[in-house]
Amino acid sequence: MANKNRLLILLSFFVFLFIVIILRLVDVQIIRHSFYEEKSKGQRTRLINLAAQRGDIVDRNGNILATSLDTYSVYLYKKGWLGRKLSLAEAKKLQAENSKEISILPEKKRVYPKQKLLAQAIGFVGLDNQGLSGIELAFDEYLRGREGKVITEGDPKGRELYGALRELKSGEDGMSLTLTIDENIQYVAEREIAEQVKKSSALSGMCVVMDARTGEILALASKPDFNPNAYQKYDKKLWHPRFLDPYEPGSTFKLITVASALEKRVVTVDIKLKALDSITVGGKVIQNSHNVKWPGGTITLSRMLEESINTGAVQVALKLGKEKFYQSIKDFGFGHKSKFGLWGESGGIVNHWKYWNQPDIAMISFGQTIAVTPMQLLTAVASFANGGYLLTPLLVKRIESKDGKFVKVFSNDYDKRVIGAQTADWMKKLMLNVVVHGSGRRARMEAFKVCGKTGTAQKTVPGGRGYLKDHYIASFIGFAPYDNPRLVALVIVDDPRGGYWGETVCGPVFKRVVEYSLRYLNVEPDML
Repeated sequence: MANKNRLLILLSFFVFLFIVIILRLVDVQIIRHSFYEEKSKGQRTRLINLAAQRGDIVDRNGNILATSLDTYSVYLYKKGWLGRKLSLAEAKKLQAENSKEISILPEKKRVYPKQKLLAQAIGFVGLDNQGLSGIELAFDEYLRGREGKVITEGDPKGRELYGALRELKSGEDGMSLTLTIDENIQYVAEREIAEQVKKSSALSGMCVVMDARTGEILALASKPDFNPNAYQKYDKKLWHPRFLDPYEPGSTFKLITVASALEKRVVTVDIKLKALDSITVGGKVIQNSHNVKWPGGTITLSRMLEESINTGAVQVALKLGKEKFYQSIKDFGFGHKSKFGLWGESGGIVNHWKYWNQPDIAMISFGQTIAVTPMQLLTAVASFANGGYLLTPLLVKRIESKDGKFVKVFSNDYDKRVIGAQTADWMKKLMLNVVVHGSGRRARMEAFKVCGKTGTAQKTVPGGRGYLKDHYIASFIGFAPYDNPRLVALVIVDDPRGGYWGETVCGPVFKRVVEYSLRYLNVEPDML
């Protein structure tokens, strides 16, 4: 009887065990089949994302500024990368030095064949070809394409099976960008501004050249800069495009003051201004930046600009009044981002006229207590050259897919008139006089009549309270030729030592860059 019970217990145990096994099989094979199948794959397979062929960046003539080259990356199955973006020889050497589990994958590496040329504008990409700065970041959605995927399989010990690497999803090439930049003009602009920054022992400098008729930027030079092929080796401050930042424009802003007053008809081109060494507004005494030899009790509007007389600009602004002056400043595009293509652009600093202190209208008249960006000032002055139209500055000319099915073209429509043709013509004549008779003489050219204006602005104390002593931003803005203006350019040098006047520091740079550019573009000379 005891043996029969033991046999029954043993049989029951086996039946129970059989039922457990059956239930476990049902759970694994039927109920949670998908879960265990994926888990099994995860133990023996690995998914690897591969960056797509990033689109090229070229200048307006098709010269390559950024492209991608074939490279090779070495990885150890289940453990990760041993080397990225290597030459084939380097990859094979690394493979030979390690175990057989080492594998090689083809990848693309971003390179910049022109080294530092246009570096702050172009920017750079990360290890996985993602845009991190400049154009590479701003237009990343077009340039990056769609990444591919490959899958590889290994044995239970983690060793990759021979021939197991296969493509799971093919990538899609990125689109190419054609910039408005001209490589030759860019090179000359960079050479000249770099030389002046060195000569002046300045902190930095920039030179921007734009087609006054189309708004297309032909050069965007900023020094010092960096090499995007090795951006990690440079101070991060050098990565940032300086032309996105605001600065106090100084006397170049007198052009906006005069144009606003002429357009609002509160002054005429032949108005007589009082010859004043100082003028008091709202309790603040405003003086001229230099001693003026007065021809008499009054001066002309042209003389005020020629000699850059602060007290004359103040008189013009007072005739405008706060509300009209503010509205005109906004109409010229100040206080708004120019949207020329790069992220991080400032809109400048333009307080509403209701919040101006009493002296502010006077200070703004000659470019203090207001901050503008280079692009804003450039496009505003370009309106004097093109008959009165405010154009959007353009950095990208065209975006195009590799198969040609997608094409996006950027251009300006002449639909935003900021001043009338008569005001634009008056401003041309006044700016011509600055170069012929006044502070802009260093910008004169042999075959072309030049219109221009100098600027020398005190630098503000960090935090915006007051001004630094003996620290200036020198500048020169102008366009040429006079009869049929083609190019407008702005030169800025930050904190030059020794001589700091816009005429002596920036005027010669403007002359050399613009004169070269006009000849290079075969622009017809003026009838001198």
